[in-house]
Amino acid sequence: MLPDLAAIARVRMATPTGDLGRGVEFHHACDAAFHESAWFRDTNRSLRDVLLDAGVTTGAARACSHAGTEMLLDGALVTEPRIERCARRTLAAVDADAELLASLAPADARAVVTQRLHLVGSSLDPLRYRDPVFVADRLHRMTAGRRRIEVRRRDVPTIAETLARFAPAIRAAAPEVVAAVRRAVPSPRRPE
Repeated sequence: MLPDLAAIARVRMATPTGDLGRGVEFHHACDAAFHESAWFRDTNRSLRDVLLDAGVTTGAARACSHAGTEMLLDGALVTEPRIERCARRTLAAVDADAELLASLAPADARAVVTQRLHLVGSSLDPLRYRDPVFVADRLHRMTAGRRRIEVRRRDVPTIAETLARFAPAIRAAAPEVVAAVRRAVPSPRRPE
């Protein structure tokens, strides 16, 4: 989860070593397999095109189709109790170890990164990713100040409505999407 936390905190972090470093490598391998899957490419493209047709700017539509698909997929997966427990344990660890994780950030950013990691770890409810309205609002907040991909406030309802239309298909595909990534990237804990 560390690469995603770095993106949320808007900071580049040094590559860790040891177990955490192997976890980051595993994360990147899973991301690569997922992002190269036909399912993700097709869903991402279709969602982007619908957002563009609805008048969402190009950069925002691209950001929302990519991250929105991922967040709705997370929301579908976290409904499984085991996955929800793992997500909550991970977030609790992020909160508890925020200062340690922030030590991977540049020295002048560590205080801000620590604060952001505490906030994410203590307040993010993974079950909210099931809600397209929450996801659209989160996309608005995530892109704020990023000129090329910024979601306009007036587009949030359109994005939420569009995500709601895509959510059932994303939920239905979730088990096979995860199975395909698992086949492509065996877990270091459960090698093939």
